[in-house]
Amino acid sequence: MNLKGARTIGRRVWVWIAILTALVCLYPVEYQITRVAMVVGVATTWTGALLLWWQRRAVRVVILLLGALPVIAASWPGRPVDPERLAEDYSRGLRMFRGVRYVWGGEGVLGMDCSGLVRKGLVWSQLYHGLRTTNGRPIRDALALWWQDSSAMALREGRHGWTTVLFRADSIAGADVAKLKIGDLAVTSDGVHVVAYLGGQTWIEADPGAGEVLEAVLPTDNPWFETPVVFVRWRWLGEPEAPSPAR
Repeated sequence: MNLKGARTIGRRVWVWIAILTALVCLYPVEYQITRVAMVVGVATTWTGALLLWWQRRAVRVVILLLGALPVIAASWPGRPVDPERLAEDYSRGLRMFRGVRYVWGGEGVLGMDCSGLVRKGLVWSQLYHGLRTTNGRPIRDALALWWQDSSAMALREGRHGWTTVLFRADSIAGADVAKLKIGDLAVTSDGVHVVAYLGGQTWIEADPGAGEVLEAVLPTDNPWFETPVVFVRWRWLGEPEAPSPAR
């Protein structure tokens, strides 16, 4: 086989790898194996593109830049993050998924479930916040949060140290929202559903009954807001306030 034939085969293989990688990235349901496949696929696609178009200087420079920029951003020095500013970005990140259809295990624009919504919303918000403020800490936090699965039950239990319990209530509708901040989560006591607080009596959830991501403003007849819940806060959005000492 001559060099021209080898390069033709190489391009065809590269195209198929790129297509498969794109399909994995678009597939709404994420597992650890799909995340590994994403990383391997993107790395292989980038490496293949670099080898195939190495002789073209302009293309080579673009490919190298595309590979270097994410590494540089993730390597920026880390600084403390203002929880309130991050919470504002989180609120915008959650609203970005309004209208996305409900898919159990989904974490993308083609399908989302309740825990996927609150987690992926924070991932995108941390990335955006880190890029906007040239701060490497939230970017690295976003990558760690993306890499690990976390169900509603895990969020309620504070698994991985990502959340802290605030208080319990018989329902969201009857809770004292004055104790909450934007971005706080309400997890049902049985750990099967989670919704996020947007402020002003407004909540957002991936509702399996409605079949989509929607906002709900209290009062509402949505049954999820009448069930016992545990309120938790992401550790990146601030620690719960210590109770005032008795006088």
